[in-house]
Amino acid sequence: MGFYRDRDIEALKKADGKYFLHPFTGIQDAIERGPRIIAGAYRTRVYDIDGNEYIDGFAGLWYNNIGHGREEMIEAAADQMATLDVFHCFSGFSNVPAIQLAEKLSKIVPLEKSKVFFAGSGSEVNDSLFKIARLYWSVLGMDSKDYIISRNKGYHGVGYGSIQATRFPHYQEGFDPFPPGFAFINEPYCYYCPWGLEFPSCNLECAEALEEKVIELGEDKVAAFIAEPVIGSGGVIVPPPGYYEKIREICNHYNILFIADEVITGFGRTGKLFGIEHWKGVTPDAMALAKGITSGYVPLGAAVISDQIFQTLRSEDMFNHGFTYSGHPLACRAALKNIEILERENLKQNAATVGLRLLEGLRNLESEHIGEVRGKGLMLALELVADRKTKNKPDHKAGFAVFEAAYRRGLITRPLDNDVVALSPSLILEKQDADRIVEILGRSIDEVMR
Repeated sequence: MGFYRDRDIEALKKADGKYFLHPFTGIQDAIERGPRIIAGAYRTRVYDIDGNEYIDGFAGLWYNNIGHGREEMIEAAADQMATLDVFHCFSGFSNVPAIQLAEKLSKIVPLEKSKVFFAGSGSEVNDSLFKIARLYWSVLGMDSKDYIISRNKGYHGVGYGSIQATRFPHYQEGFDPFPPGFAFINEPYCYYCPWGLEFPSCNLECAEALEEKVIELGEDKVAAFIAEPVIGSGGVIVPPPGYYEKIREICNHYNILFIADEVITGFGRTGKLFGIEHWKGVTPDAMALAKGITSGYVPLGAAVISDQIFQTLRSEDMFNHGFTYSGHPLACRAALKNIEILERENLKQNAATVGLRLLEGLRNLESEHIGEVRGKGLMLALELVADRKTKNKPDHKAGFAVFEAAYRRGLITRPLDNDVVALSPSLILEKQDADRIVEILGRSIDEVMR
């Protein structure tokens, strides 16, 4: 990272504050503190512009599954740029990487004879799936089926449609009015159960809540239910055994489409190729893919729909939906190479193995301020509490304070919902780095909570 002189670095930091509006960042705080400029990356490490090294404990933003700086990815991207840099897929146009990727995805997702629509991000994908779900029922003559049900603490994007399924109220503040047709149920949060129950005597009230909501709205009003197999930004919340089996039963009974939002959990993150595979025999009607589909090397999202949905839609004269970069050849080529690496190196198994080591290491930390450590594969979180016995929350934003303390020690995590510290490192993470993460977090929590 020696390409920048001190005066260049200072100029860049000043320019950042003057010209750059950062996503999901306190505006005044960013200006006063200055930016954290990442200038380079390799495998599980990133380097800031001042030359400091960090373990990328969050894989960028849940996405860098194969690690940074893979030569194969760079070569594939360069070759595609030299062959076909870009061309659209409207009016029946196509390209080789888009065709090949659609075929590959159709073969590896847990939906038979699926069809694939490409977008540029998870937000675009979920916006697309909401439109497709409503169109599906409209074509079948059931225009009233338009409600999309999601869950509290669920994150499904920030487009003007997808933000309505994202249940973080502060994300909506000041941006309204929003489109109607969205409803919510409580999340399957066993540590802080919304019903004050305990598993398994609870009889999966968190799943039964879907049936109650459908009855409340009316079966003829509900188009789809969307859920992340493991809730991500809402706190890395893992539903209990039997949850999605019950959800699938309810969707079948009331004629509702089930959308699995695998934007975070897809492509090996949880130790399975797709997160929903942890619940045996559960097949969604549609899936949202992004992030790990290219490991973030190029933006790309994919909406995967069942053959039943596709066969219904094809009776329409036109599919009047799409984006300029749907099926972008460079993005699709990057995804193909990324999936090849994931499969060849069996990274989902490494996520399961090293993820278990990381989970057990965090659970062995001797701190009364760690209420729960949870997760699947290399998608984990620590719930910070004032006292483990009472589960009372800290009287300050402990997650953010631990994030800062860990950052100073060379580890990048992500604070969620004030009191949760999340980890989502690359799937190439080695055991010694897992141990180092545990050590840094233990020291950081002691510093903040003592």
